[in-house]
Amino acid sequence: MFAGTFERNLDAKGRLSLPAAIRSELGEHVYVLPAPDVDALYVFSNEKFEDWALGLFEKRGGFNSRKREDQALMRKIMARATPMDIDSASRIGLSETLREKAGLNREVTVVGNWDHLEIWDRAKWAEADADDEGDEDLFFDE
Repeated sequence: MFAGTFERNLDAKGRLSLPAAIRSELGEHVYVLPAPDVDALYVFSNEKFEDWALGLFEKRGGFNSRKREDQALMRKIMARATPMDIDSASRIGLSETLREKAGLNREVTVVGNWDHLEIWDRAKWAEADADDEGDEDLFFDE
């Protein structure tokens, strides 16, 4: 499970140093893809990526490789995912294409979101987080 908020800076080569607090949860390899719902990148461990991708088919009764529409959706998911290794300094390299798709600049915020991490441009995260002010009611029954 991933939780927490961590401010980081990308280096000149676009590498992100992963927070030590969550590094051990990721393993040696990750999948990175543009988030389908926000301007950020998703980062999954190998296991969690497979669970997430297959979970997209639950309402359809599960992934069926013999259905054209399931194949088309899986193809889109897999085409957008970039497998990468975590280097010996606990960094992942974010390509210029990935950074552009998520609107990332040098200053980023890494946010834990249950089964994955999200990498946000720091200013966009601050704005999104401020929009959540007053959401305390979500935590309590009335």
